[in-house]
Amino acid sequence: MRASRRAGWLIGVDEAGRGPWAGPVVAAAVRLGPEAPRALRAARDSKLLSPFQRERLFPAIRARAAAVAVSWAHPREIERSNILAATLAAMRRAVLRAAAGIEPGGCLAVVDGNRRIPGLSLEQLTVVDGDRLSLAVSCASIVAKVVRDRWMLGLDRRYPGYGLARHKGYGTAAHREALDRLGPAPVHRFTFAPVRRLVPA
Repeated sequence: MRASRRAGWLIGVDEAGRGPWAGPVVAAAVRLGPEAPRALRAARDSKLLSPFQRERLFPAIRARAAAVAVSWAHPREIERSNILAATLAAMRRAVLRAAAGIEPGGCLAVVDGNRRIPGLSLEQLTVVDGDRLSLAVSCASIVAKVVRDRWMLGLDRRYPGYGLARHKGYGTAAHREALDRLGPAPVHRFTFAPVRRLVPA
């Protein structure tokens, strides 16, 4: 996959935060040229890296990639459509920002997973486990994870008591206990079953 360069530019796209009960989905797109910068070759699937390793690679990706773009799908957008549609919409926005200023035929969007991005004018390739097989997608996965984790730290300060800094909105026992005790906050996804049961009819 790293050698698959059918176009001049590769735009890797990945997301962080589809499963949590709270917070946004963050999509990131990273554009790399035919020769990947040496400083980025240590990048791999963000789930295989420690928070320290991700934070160390993050500035290198921003500095050495040709373009880095991020888009968000906040809880209200997720509720208006569904988690998959909101995620793909955020991915589309991120890819288009990363591709700004280049000819549509001059790049290939490599999408982590098996779902194509609807309405994308660029050529795209879906790759299951793309965050392990494509350097551009690995970089995107790191950017998405770091940006989302930092955002969740801010939400933890804004909505204390839920433990968002620890679990980042994922469905832990501590998060469920906090929901039962405090009720949902505006940052929660009201259509997700563990939250919906506590939303007044």
